[in-house]
Amino acid sequence: MKHLILTLAILLFIQYTNAQEIKRIQAIQNDSLYIDLTNSLFAPIEIQFTVLDSTKSFLKCNPYGLLKVGDTLKRALVIPLEKVEDTGKVNFRTYLDYNITFGVPNETYDTDFKYELPFKKGKRYKVIQSFGGKFSHNKSHSKYAIDFGLPIGDTITAARRGKVYFVKEDSKEHCRTIKCIDMANKIYIIHDDGTMAHYVHLDFEGALVEVGDTVEANQPIGISGMTGFTTIPHLHFVLYKARSVSIPFTFKGIKHKKLKQGKYYRNN
Repeated sequence: MKHLILTLAILLFIQYTNAQEIKRIQAIQNDSLYIDLTNSLFAPIEIQFTVLDSTKSFLKCNPYGLLKVGDTLKRALVIPLEKVEDTGKVNFRTYLDYNITFGVPNETYDTDFKYELPFKKGKRYKVIQSFGGKFSHNKSHSKYAIDFGLPIGDTITAARRGKVYFVKEDSKEHCRTIKCIDMANKIYIIHDDGTMAHYVHLDFEGALVEVGDTVEANQPIGISGMTGFTTIPHLHFVLYKARSVSIPFTFKGIKHKKLKQGKYYRNN
């Protein structure tokens, strides 16, 4: 009979998840450590592994997984026990490189959907940077972002109904360079068609929602701040499809897809 020892499920820390859980279940069998990964987040994830040259001779892995909520990638890693110093503290980066992104590649989405402006009804704010802005909206992940000039302390609202799948609100820091990009407080919401809205630069402890909450359009979700890579207080709003590719969108009551930099827009 094969010897099998199940360990407690522990968390795999992954950049951008802020330790919001991708569960790892380990088993020891035939002198090897078997690791499965389960997606317990509230959005689908795509996992890609690349084995290091230094570990190719002994490491086995399942190199790709598209995991919807609750799905498991079986035998994500199989490592000989002689190559593991501590089975309770297995660092994936010791054995391979990995890339994990939210969303389902090639999934179709509603290109005609009209979004609500992401602030309270009756409020009016200036667009500081629009689609294709030269300062920081010039990459695939930011090309279709919009920066609204919300001052610190104003209310951010949901642009569309969806489920909260990520919240970061523990930062008090900001600076004028890209080195501060991961210091931004933020809320991520996934919609019924698989698109994902990011609300970025929130205040410290500025989230009014929690992971797993379902929110309605125009519902208050956060407090504007000045955290991360920024020179002034503002709300960075961007819509994504899978693999962190930003996509164009339109707001209700506004004819043009591209809002004009320097112009004020009111949520009516």
